[in-house]
Amino acid sequence: MPGLATKVQADNLPVAVLISREIKPFIEMVEGLESALDQPVVRIFIDQNNSPFSHDPLYKGTQLDNYSFVVAVGPSALSYLVENNKLTQDTIPNNSIAPHTNTDSLNTNTGSLNTNTDSLDTNTRKILYAMVLNPETIIPKGVSLCGISLNLFSRETISKIKKVFPSVRKMGILFDPDNNSDWFQSAKDHGVFNEINTVPIYIKEQHDVNSLHQDENSDVDALLFIPDKTVSSPTIISHIIKQSIARRIPVIGYNSFFHKSGAALSFILDYKIIGVQMAQKIITLSREELCGSSTPAYHMTLKKSVVELLGLELGSSVPPELKVEP
Repeated sequence: MPGLATKVQADNLPVAVLISREIKPFIEMVEGLESALDQPVVRIFIDQNNSPFSHDPLYKGTQLDNYSFVVAVGPSALSYLVENNKLTQDTIPNNSIAPHTNTDSLNTNTGSLNTNTDSLDTNTRKILYAMVLNPETIIPKGVSLCGISLNLFSRETISKIKKVFPSVRKMGILFDPDNNSDWFQSAKDHGVFNEINTVPIYIKEQHDVNSLHQDENSDVDALLFIPDKTVSSPTIISHIIKQSIARRIPVIGYNSFFHKSGAALSFILDYKIIGVQMAQKIITLSREELCGSSTPAYHMTLKKSVVELLGLELGSSVPPELKVEP
């Protein structure tokens, strides 16, 4: 991964970033992009009426022709670009081998490639996305866009969990089936969990949290949270982690809040480095090279006090990027 000071250049037109909301993770990602891209970047925001606005003097609306590339940051921005550019299965770009091809992370869209070059819309090459969970639910089937999803857990990350905690043989996966059943099934179908037995644990309401560790779910060796809007409440997360520690079950989370709340292992996204990743994808496309979807940059943090409290043994070959903190 290049450092934040690395500079790259695509072409003379500015790059536009359409930002769903002005929140810290999105802005940090854009700052990383700006630091790594040697050309103007125009920040465009979406207001409460779903209308774009910007105070940048280089702002010229959201028409693709006015920019070298337009990056959607967050789901609302991606939805806006998809809808306003009428992306359909007949506008497949020539920027990748197959729709949603992704060698780094799981994608559930399996639309077939339209090989009729007359139907290819080269403007689609200009649209990229970042900071979007399950982008395949927004991008129409048959359309391939280059981007960085928030689908953090892949075969690689599950393998790293096994290297850190080799004694974990059966892991509970927490999610709301209305949000992530398709993801979970596709993950199994694609061999993401080949190295470990998994049990889906459905959390749809408070009652499910209260009965989490009863009977059928009580024999798991660890609990894994995946990004899920239903199971993202700080209250729910804290409650489940406390319950699990009391039952000597390690929790694995996906941001710094999990670490602070007592998760034994956390995969923490590096937002600025995700911006650097996006700069590299822009250069890839500017060179007319293949570009698909990839996993976001992250680092792993082990909570030493919880690991010791639970008496967990670490593997003999833990990932070198693993950070150990109190």
